[in-house]
Amino acid sequence: MSIKTIALLVFDPEEAEWSLEQAATLAAAHDAHLTVLHPYNPMIFTDGTGAEPLIYASMQEWEEQDSEKIRAIFEKQAKAMGILGEYRPQTLLFGAEEFLLSGARGADIVLAGTNGTLTRSPDDRTLLERVVRNLGRPVLVLSAEASLTGPVARMTIGWSDTREATRAAHDALALAQDGAEIELVTVVSRAQRTVPGIDGKADFATSLDRLGFRVTVTERSATVEQRGETLISAAQEFGAEMLVTGAFGHSQLYDFVIGAVTRDLLEFAPLPVLLSK
Repeated sequence: MSIKTIALLVFDPEEAEWSLEQAATLAAAHDAHLTVLHPYNPMIFTDGTGAEPLIYASMQEWEEQDSEKIRAIFEKQAKAMGILGEYRPQTLLFGAEEFLLSGARGADIVLAGTNGTLTRSPDDRTLLERVVRNLGRPVLVLSAEASLTGPVARMTIGWSDTREATRAAHDALALAQDGAEIELVTVVSRAQRTVPGIDGKADFATSLDRLGFRVTVTERSATVEQRGETLISAAQEFGAEMLVTGAFGHSQLYDFVIGAVTRDLLEFAPLPVLLSK
């Protein structure tokens, strides 16, 4: 499937400076429409049972000022790259998650800045995690230092026999260059029972070969806590332009107690990461 509709989530004007340039460049490379979504997620201060009306009015004004800054950057980048697009700011001081989910579900791919961005608030970090969990679309995580400007020539796919990993692997093909080099990496954390015959990874590698991709299959060993770091190391050693993996394959309770690979990749990955749930 080709990419013709891209959505970009922008949380503040500071990240808009670099993320809009990257998104516009990627949209131009794919001849795609770009929709920019800016959520409001203010900190609500209360006095007794509710906040003073003046506080809400001030928050609304601050959000609108930030929104106009982002709009100006978007219009500048859209004009410079010659792309079609639209800017959609949230207009209410509540419902940020619902706003992003409804606005991004029509996109072929959704772009977002890393949670490692210094200007990202804790509330907005959590909001991005919830969007990845609940959106149902692939999310490409970028940073000021880790951009993706066109079709990918080399990518690393973190593989496991799960719905999330399978979906991510197939979603990534829309970003792949014809004849791209693809590394399928399985991270093994404990001794596993070997099942005779062709497993999911071998089957998928064969499918990629039929599509004309050059495929390498590898396996690495790591503890649960080191899975994210191991995937990043594999991608860097392969010279990958993008890392691909399933997102939040466990319950939120498991992630809270044991830790989530997805959360680590959202914050610390030094290269673009495609996540699918």
